[in-house]
Amino acid sequence: MLRCGEVMFSPELERRNFRASNGEIGWTRDDARLAVQALAQHGQAILGGELWWVPPGAIEWRGLIPQRSGPPAVYPWETTRQVQESWDAFVHRCAQDSLSAIDRWPAADDLPADFAGRVLYNLTWVSETEFERMQLLRPRRDRRRH
Repeated sequence: MLRCGEVMFSPELERRNFRASNGEIGWTRDDARLAVQALAQHGQAILGGELWWVPPGAIEWRGLIPQRSGPPAVYPWETTRQVQESWDAFVHRCAQDSLSAIDRWPAADDLPADFAGRVLYNLTWVSETEFERMQLLRPRRDRRRH
Protein backbone atom coordinates (compact mmCIF):
# COMPACT_ATOMS: atom_id res chain seq x y z
CA MET A 1 0.00 0.00 0.00
CA LEU A 2 1.24 3.45 -0.86
CA ARG A 3 1.58 5.78 2.09
CA CYS A 4 1.27 9.56 1.92
CA GLY A 5 4.46 11.03 0.52
CA GLU A 6 5.81 7.64 -0.58
CA VAL A 7 7.16 7.45 -4.12
CA MET A 8 5.83 4.70 -6.40
CA PHE A 9 8.65 4.61 -8.94
CA SER A 10 12.35 5.23 -8.61
CA PRO A 11 13.68 8.57 -9.90
CA GLU A 12 15.53 6.70 -12.67
CA LEU A 13 12.34 4.95 -13.82
CA GLU A 14 10.46 8.25 -13.74
CA ARG A 15 13.20 9.97 -15.73
CA ARG A 16 13.25 7.32 -18.46
CA ASN A 17 9.49 7.08 -19.03
CA PHE A 18 7.52 8.70 -21.84
CA ARG A 19 4.77 10.97 -20.51
CA ALA A 20 1.85 11.56 -22.88
CA SER A 21 0.08 14.91 -22.94
CA ASN A 22 -2.79 13.39 -20.92
CA GLY A 23 -0.37 12.30 -18.17
CA GLU A 24 -0.32 8.60 -19.03
CA ILE A 25 3.03 6.83 -18.97
CA GLY A 26 4.74 4.60 -21.51
CA TRP A 27 7.79 2.51 -20.68
CA THR A 28 10.29 0.50 -22.68
CA ARG A 29 10.00 -3.29 -22.30
CA ASP A 30 12.72 -3.47 -19.63
CA ASP A 31 11.35 -0.50 -17.69
CA ALA A 32 7.78 -1.84 -17.96
CA ARG A 33 8.93 -4.98 -16.13
CA LEU A 34 10.38 -2.77 -13.38
CA ALA A 35 7.16 -0.74 -13.23
CA VAL A 36 5.11 -3.93 -12.80
CA GLN A 37 7.34 -4.99 -9.91
CA ALA A 38 7.05 -1.57 -8.25
CA LEU A 39 3.28 -1.49 -8.61
CA ALA A 40 2.88 -4.99 -7.16
CA GLN A 41 5.18 -4.11 -4.24
CA HIS A 42 2.89 -1.16 -3.49
CA GLY A 43 -0.26 -3.32 -3.62
CA GLN A 44 -1.49 -1.86 -6.91
CA ALA A 45 -3.50 -4.08 -9.27
CA ILE A 46 -2.66 -3.68 -12.95
CA LEU A 47 -6.05 -3.93 -14.64
CA GLY A 48 -4.45 -4.13 -18.06
CA GLY A 49 -2.36 -2.30 -20.55
CA GLU A 50 -1.62 -1.59 -24.15
CA LEU A 51 1.32 -1.05 -26.42
CA TRP A 52 2.04 2.34 -27.90
CA TRP A 53 4.01 3.28 -30.97
CA VAL A 54 5.98 6.52 -30.84
CA PRO A 55 7.29 7.30 -34.33
CA PRO A 56 10.69 9.02 -34.63
CA GLY A 57 10.46 12.67 -33.62
CA ALA A 58 6.83 12.35 -32.46
CA ILE A 59 5.66 13.88 -29.19
CA GLU A 60 2.49 11.75 -29.00
CA TRP A 61 1.89 8.02 -29.16
CA ARG A 62 -0.23 6.03 -31.57
CA GLY A 63 -2.27 2.95 -30.71
CA LEU A 64 -2.06 1.32 -34.11
CA ILE A 65 1.31 -0.36 -34.54
CA PRO A 66 2.57 -1.19 -38.06
CA GLN A 67 2.80 -4.93 -38.75
CA ARG A 68 5.06 -6.98 -40.97
CA SER A 69 1.96 -8.63 -42.46
CA GLY A 70 -1.50 -7.15 -42.60
CA PRO A 71 -2.99 -3.95 -41.24
CA PRO A 72 -1.69 -2.08 -38.19
CA ALA A 73 -2.61 -3.77 -34.91
CA VAL A 74 -3.59 -2.86 -31.35
CA TYR A 75 -2.03 -4.85 -28.51
CA PRO A 76 -4.22 -4.66 -25.36
CA TRP A 77 -4.57 -6.97 -22.37
CA GLU A 78 -6.93 -6.98 -19.39
CA THR A 79 -7.09 -8.81 -16.08
CA THR A 80 -10.38 -9.00 -14.21
CA ARG A 81 -10.82 -9.87 -10.57
CA GLN A 82 -12.29 -13.28 -9.88
CA VAL A 83 -15.21 -13.78 -7.52
CA GLN A 84 -13.95 -14.05 -3.92
CA GLU A 85 -10.33 -13.44 -4.99
CA SER A 86 -8.26 -11.78 -2.27
CA TRP A 87 -6.68 -8.46 -3.11
CA ASP A 88 -3.15 -9.85 -2.70
CA ALA A 89 -3.90 -12.76 -5.04
CA PHE A 90 -5.43 -10.36 -7.57
CA VAL A 91 -2.40 -8.04 -7.44
CA HIS A 92 -0.09 -11.03 -7.97
CA ARG A 93 -2.14 -12.39 -10.89
CA CYS A 94 -2.33 -8.93 -12.49
CA ALA A 95 1.45 -8.62 -12.28
CA GLN A 96 1.94 -12.07 -13.83
CA ASP A 97 -0.53 -11.33 -16.65
CA SER A 98 1.20 -8.02 -17.36
CA LEU A 99 4.67 -9.54 -17.38
CA SER A 100 3.44 -12.24 -19.78
CA ALA A 101 1.99 -9.60 -22.13
CA ILE A 102 5.18 -7.52 -21.94
CA ASP A 103 7.31 -10.56 -22.77
CA ARG A 104 4.96 -11.77 -25.53
CA TRP A 105 4.32 -8.56 -27.48
CA PRO A 106 5.47 -7.60 -29.93
CA ALA A 107 7.16 -10.76 -31.19
CA ALA A 108 10.29 -10.25 -33.27
CA ASP A 109 8.45 -11.13 -36.47
CA ASP A 110 5.40 -8.90 -35.76
CA LEU A 111 7.02 -5.64 -36.80
CA PRO A 112 8.20 -4.62 -40.27
CA ALA A 113 11.90 -5.05 -40.98
CA ASP A 114 12.16 -1.27 -41.48
CA PHE A 115 10.18 -0.41 -38.33
CA ALA A 116 11.13 3.02 -37.00
CA GLY A 117 10.30 4.47 -33.63
CA ARG A 118 9.68 2.96 -30.21
CA VAL A 119 7.17 0.48 -28.87
CA LEU A 120 6.20 1.41 -25.32
CA TYR A 121 4.04 -0.26 -22.68
CA ASN A 122 1.23 1.61 -20.94
CA LEU A 123 -0.23 0.18 -17.72
CA THR A 124 -3.54 0.92 -16.00
CA TRP A 125 -3.46 0.32 -12.26
CA VAL A 126 -5.59 0.92 -9.16
CA SER A 127 -5.34 0.63 -5.42
CA GLU A 128 -7.75 -1.59 -3.52
CA THR A 129 -9.67 1.49 -2.35
CA GLU A 130 -9.96 2.84 -5.92
CA PHE A 131 -11.09 -0.56 -7.16
CA GLU A 132 -13.82 -0.80 -4.51
CA ARG A 133 -15.03 2.71 -5.42
CA MET A 134 -15.20 1.70 -9.07
CA GLN A 135 -17.31 -1.32 -8.13
CA LEU A 136 -19.76 0.89 -6.25
CA LEU A 137 -20.19 3.09 -9.32
CA ARG A 138 -21.14 0.16 -11.55
CA PRO A 139 -24.84 -0.52 -12.16
CA ARG A 140 -26.14 -3.02 -9.61
CA ARG A 141 -26.79 -5.72 -12.23
CA ASP A 142 -23.11 -5.57 -13.27
CA ARG A 143 -21.68 -5.88 -9.76
CA ARG A 144 -20.15 -9.11 -8.63
CA ARG A 145 -19.04 -10.02 -5.15
CA HIS A 146 -15.30 -9.90 -4.79
